[in-house]
Amino acid sequence: MPVIGGAFAAVRGEPVSVFAMTDDERQLRDRAYAFLAPPEGWKFLSLPVAELRAARVLPTDGPLEPTPGAYTNALVSYQYRSTTARWQRLIDDIRSDRDRIGPVVRVAEHVIAMDRVRRDSFQYVQTMTAPERDQAVARMEENARLIDDVRFALAQRIAIYRHAMEHLLVAQPAPIAVEAERALKSLQERAESSVFALRTEPVPVAPPSAQTGYFPGAKDRVIRKD
Repeated sequence: MPVIGGAFAAVRGEPVSVFAMTDDERQLRDRAYAFLAPPEGWKFLSLPVAELRAARVLPTDGPLEPTPGAYTNALVSYQYRSTTARWQRLIDDIRSDRDRIGPVVRVAEHVIAMDRVRRDSFQYVQTMTAPERDQAVARMEENARLIDDVRFALAQRIAIYRHAMEHLLVAQPAPIAVEAERALKSLQERAESSVFALRTEPVPVAPPSAQTGYFPGAKDRVIRKD
């Protein structure tokens, strides 16, 4: 599937690297695709779509709902045992997304930091070949693109939840709606302070230089032996 997905991605003009992923890069993808799948109201679609996007058979920057308002329609039309249970489902979905933010942001920050090291090392690695440099650039572009996709997907999810909350308030008003509004506000604030604040950097392609050392400033570093 990864080979097929890479072929699909290449046809779409997306960057594709054959380099093995680092532990952080693999973990970033594992955590990112929870945001790129359809909301939980569409369970029968969530897993297949998440797997196809994880394999890059499907693009990772597409719409999350099969049709606009699909999550809202599912939430309103499903036969819940009570109005409170219907609202609680919305609240649980919102909180689930909020709780996923911390782990994905932490690993994204690690990936961004290591890509900075990778990019800066271009001028220090004397024997790097042009194909190696191209693969490294493609991997950095893959990582940056995925982080951008998570940002876009989370913005979509917030809009989907807000749409559902507003329509549910009309169809099934209940005191628990206040709790849903608070949960959505908490998700929005956490997204703005973390995911939306993530900043990837441009990927300049510089030829290898004649400087010694594999890492920037390596000759000035003290290697611990303990």
